[in-house]
Amino acid sequence: MNRLAYHQGIHKFFMMLGLALHISKPVWKHLVHLVDALTTKRFSGTLTDVHHWSFHPNHRTTLSHFFTKSPWNEERLLEKLQEWVLRQIERLAKRTNQPLFLSIDDTICQKTKPSSRATHVIQGCDWHYSHKDHQMVWGHSLIWLMVHTFTQAFPFAFRLYDKKAETSKMDLAIEMLSSLKGKRARPVYVLMDSWYPSRNSSKPA
Repeated sequence: MNRLAYHQGIHKFFMMLGLALHISKPVWKHLVHLVDALTTKRFSGTLTDVHHWSFHPNHRTTLSHFFTKSPWNEERLLEKLQEWVLRQIERLAKRTNQPLFLSIDDTICQKTKPSSRATHVIQGCDWHYSHKDHQMVWGHSLIWLMVHTFTQAFPFAFRLYDKKAETSKMDLAIEMLSSLKGKRARPVYVLMDSWYPSRNSSKPA
């Protein structure tokens, strides 16, 4: 299967974001393959899948090295992507005369419970209560922010919630909302569960 045409589309999108001045060619190459794998139907989240489904020409160990040691600025990449998202959503809202919505919620990325004999567990994992399963599950708890109109939505930001840290889910939500600086041309409505703005500072599991 030849993915060249698909890779060219990802490449053009990165160019549109203005990333050429911020990331090196090797990092650029890895990111193109990563996006390719992430958008593949059978992708399950492993480096093996990234290597297989994106037809990466290098050995799989280069991906591990890329994630752990490559000198690339993740925050700058996210910032450029967020700028593009805001331009797109505000253009759509203006054209259709719709308000902007910001949705905040939390979710659990469930993982396999580690064996009692495991010497290493997945970093950041803990027990969290799942409202879907009505029980405690092992995994990562994420707070995420979406920006959208009535007809189109984009993921904007997310934060990993650590039960052992002093930062609450509300603190993380405020941090993400604070990243949306400046006045918006359209009315903005924030949608969230009722406990987020409550005075009670207790942290749900």
